[in-house]
Amino acid sequence: MKKTKILRVIARLNVGGPAIHTVLLTDQMNDDHYDTKLVAGHVPSNEGDMSYLAKERNLEVHYLNHLQRELSLKDDLKSLFDLFSIIREYQPDIIHTHTAKAGFIGRAAAIVANFFSKNKVKSVHTFHGHVFHGYFSPMKTKLFLGIEKFLAKYTDTIITITEKQQEEILNLGIGKKAQHKMVPLGLDLKRFYTNTNNNFLHDEYNIPKTSKLVGIVARFTQIKNLKMFIRVAKLISNEKDDVHFFMIGDGEDRDMLESYAKQENIDHKITFTGFLKDLPSIYASLDLVLLTSNNEGSPVSIIEAMTSGTCVVSTAVGGVPDLFSSFGKRYLVGPNEDETMKDAAVRILSYEDDKNLFIREHKESTYRKYNYDRLVSDLKMTYKELT
Repeated sequence: MKKTKILRVIARLNVGGPAIHTVLLTDQMNDDHYDTKLVAGHVPSNEGDMSYLAKERNLEVHYLNHLQRELSLKDDLKSLFDLFSIIREYQPDIIHTHTAKAGFIGRAAAIVANFFSKNKVKSVHTFHGHVFHGYFSPMKTKLFLGIEKFLAKYTDTIITITEKQQEEILNLGIGKKAQHKMVPLGLDLKRFYTNTNNNFLHDEYNIPKTSKLVGIVARFTQIKNLKMFIRVAKLISNEKDDVHFFMIGDGEDRDMLESYAKQENIDHKITFTGFLKDLPSIYASLDLVLLTSNNEGSPVSIIEAMTSGTCVVSTAVGGVPDLFSSFGKRYLVGPNEDETMKDAAVRILSYEDDKNLFIREHKESTYRKYNYDRLVSDLKMTYKELT
């Protein structure tokens, strides 16, 4: 039986949900019915690299040397030509792109390939988030929006990962309702669901077992609004002296954030760990995870934390509210609402009943909804409809 060929393209396998998502899909969709090739750009030196996930699963990644996040006419044209060559050689039935730049290059290459070929390749694009708020200048944002509207005309299926995100994308005029499909993220969550190593951070960083631990797991970049985490940490410390804070991750803003913590005189209460691989033990160790972003799709850090049985207080941006139960929504705040986030954090750290109810309402349901077997099933159905 002829296998359906999927060419999966992502801008880079940097730390975050899209990298995990694409590696898992590539691994799970190499079987009797599907053959999948994964294409990615290189990860910059100032970002965390998750290409080790592909190596752990013995997946070959075809790297495009010129594919990068920033706009560059020269590099983007080279990437388009290189991808076009891969299409001509591999002859995929479907090109599935993930993240903004890969969506631009991948779908443009598909348009060119279809112009020269009678065997038309189908095009699928997943919005893991979007870059139309908080990332670029108004002029660049307008340019990117125009590009997305154009590419949507040549996209067979547009996938969003939350209902709120789908609503946002449609309201921006990207594609028509009939093209859109909502497919939640899928992650390898069993190791988070079963991990009980709740002393990992205490032991690794010599923190007294009596201290509560509050953390954030993120790329240290502007859109994550990590100064807010530092300010909220200071406010929490003013009310509860038995709390230590962890900033887990790295990125271009790290030096600035460490200086800001010193400026706020809270650096003695915050540990900057850099990127750590044993995330299941990290989440199991934390009493509370904060998320302070100005924009998000469906943040992996919240999904992993909830599956681990860890409480979360977050800004209510993008698809974040879709992850919370009705009770859980009382732990959502607006961007830069420092006092409100502090109050929510102190409440859940102080009241065992609230903590236990939050865990009961989120742990099991999050695991069932976002474990990767459901994702693979959903996308196989999508591909079957296209082919």
